[in-house]
Amino acid sequence: MKKILTAIILSAFLLVGNSFCNAAMPRNEMYLGGLTYGSSTAQFLRMYGKPARTEGGVEHMYTCYYGESAQIGYAADINKIFSITITDNNGWNTPRGLAVGMTIDKAVELYGNPDFEKYGAEKAAYVYFHSRGNRHDFGFIIIFDNATAKILKLEISGDNSMATFDDFLEGKINYELGIAE
Repeated sequence: MKKILTAIILSAFLLVGNSFCNAAMPRNEMYLGGLTYGSSTAQFLRMYGKPARTEGGVEHMYTCYYGESAQIGYAADINKIFSITITDNNGWNTPRGLAVGMTIDKAVELYGNPDFEKYGAEKAAYVYFHSRGNRHDFGFIIIFDNATAKILKLEISGDNSMATFDDFLEGKINYELGIAE
């Protein structure tokens, strides 16, 4: 009986363990061009200088454009990046070298299977989440062409859900890191 119970527990552990091993991209890899969710506005200005143009959005949110292929979204009230979007092979790669124009197979080779997949008629998205506790605070999004499997866009984007807002109200957000404590 003891052997059967041990086998059942071990089997359950292996099944549960496999579901947690799907996410392979660590936080220190969720960078594009040396920046990530929560990086300071001073950091991107120091690294890349004044943007070609800046557009205001809702309330305190702005988007800086560096050429036609790099966009940085930031919150002016806290001076932190909430998104980075790259649409061309412009040198803004991940630390492991993933870039727009590579194949989605290369992304899977570098980072494993995504946490989430979504397929449309012409394009698909793979998403790798960074998680703290039971919620996601930001993610790495890869958009690719279904026909060619070529990566069209890389994006790091923060979670703008009510959970994040509630954490802010409760004082659980550390803006130096851009992540929940």
